[in-house]
Amino acid sequence: MTRVLVVALGVLLALPSPAASHVLDEYLQGTRIAVERDRVVLEIDLTPGVAVAPAIVALIDRDGDGRVAAAEIALYGEAVLRDLVLEIDDQRYALYLTRAESPSVVELREGAGTIRLAVSTFAPVTARHDATIPAGRLGDGGRHRIRYTNAHQSAIGVYLVNALVPAARAIAITGQQRDVRQHGITLDVEVAPAHAAALWLAAPGAALAALSFYRRRRAAPCQTPPPASR
Repeated sequence: MTRVLVVALGVLLALPSPAASHVLDEYLQGTRIAVERDRVVLEIDLTPGVAVAPAIVALIDRDGDGRVAAAEIALYGEAVLRDLVLEIDDQRYALYLTRAESPSVVELREGAGTIRLAVSTFAPVTARHDATIPAGRLGDGGRHRIRYTNAHQSAIGVYLVNALVPAARAIAITGQQRDVRQHGITLDVEVAPAHAAALWLAAPGAALAALSFYRRRRAAPCQTPPPASR
């Protein structure tokens, strides 16, 4: 009986799991969201499974030479952007591609390659005039709501989305809501007023200066005054 169980267990382990086989025909898309005072930054990782990789490669390698040129991955990145929506306080913002990187065609076809995109609401220098988050939004502090949705290749897409812990102490994410398939996320954000943030930045420096002064005072030698002459 024991031998039968061992053989059966070996057969089960040898078979591909439903999750492992299913991922072959999926396009995994993970987004990390970083909230800053003057912009929202998206880091997007796109990993096609083996079964869907040829279709994705055809969209990227437009000339069919088996290589991914910088211009080709940039064009594909722009196509991804058209399927993304980012809103701050119910106002939709333009998104700008700031970085696009692709593995080789071979890696993509093997399901082992990940396309990496960086996207921002803050435009590159060439178009910065219309992309800065206006006053009254995150820049002026207060409570805000950010909504992000990814609908790229929704027929084969599997999505993950997470918010990064803000680097600035003046920004706090107080709530997160995802849809069931993680196509998108809604973030509740609180931002300290700009003058308060400036005080927070200055406080550590002032404290260090005071501590340094106190230590110098304690380290200074005590000098006894000379006796008065008679």
